[in-house]
Amino acid sequence: MDVAMIVSRRDCSIVTATSQGLMTQSGKVLLLHNGTALPDGPRGHEISQEVCQAAGKCMDEAPDDIALVASGAKGQYFRPSLLIHSLKTLTAGLGTDSQPLEAVLDNAGDVTAYQVALSSGTPGCSLSGVAADGTADSDGLCVIMTDAQAGSAVIEGALAQAKAAIDTENFTFIVMANGMAGSSPCSQETLADGLEQLLKKLGFQNSLKACS
Repeated sequence: MDVAMIVSRRDCSIVTATSQGLMTQSGKVLLLHNGTALPDGPRGHEISQEVCQAAGKCMDEAPDDIALVASGAKGQYFRPSLLIHSLKTLTAGLGTDSQPLEAVLDNAGDVTAYQVALSSGTPGCSLSGVAADGTADSDGLCVIMTDAQAGSAVIEGALAQAKAAIDTENFTFIVMANGMAGSSPCSQETLADGLEQLLKKLGFQNSLKACS
């Protein structure tokens, strides 16, 4: 099992941070493949479009509302047909259990999951995350979700702050905020504090600061 799906009832901000940089999307569906990274350049874009169109047909969602993130070994042949053939089974089995996601993240190393409450500025809102160690040929992977209102710019800034304080080298991060109706807007500082707390609970360490 190497593919998982997270679906929201409303639009989400989805930010992916890899060693190649940031990717920002909005949509209702996160499709996560862990095993083989997408190839760089036009071919990677073509594969992403093909998979998102197929997923859209299975779910009756617009392809633009689906974000595909593929992580894992780089430079290997990527077969989109394998993902596409698993979509019907995947969409039929959607539920609220996080265990399938944890199974997909597992790189044969430690997998940890944790949840923290955001500070008083966003009452009732939380951050939950699942992290898995990397291997010799693929990065570690961390998926974080929040029910607070946070746009992509706030997520990007908060993630940059948290990554400056925590050693996150050789990890891919996906942050998904579904901005539930009625939840309070979340400031960048509040989200950054929450991310830092969560990452420490997931086993990440403080980054080493250079001595002056």
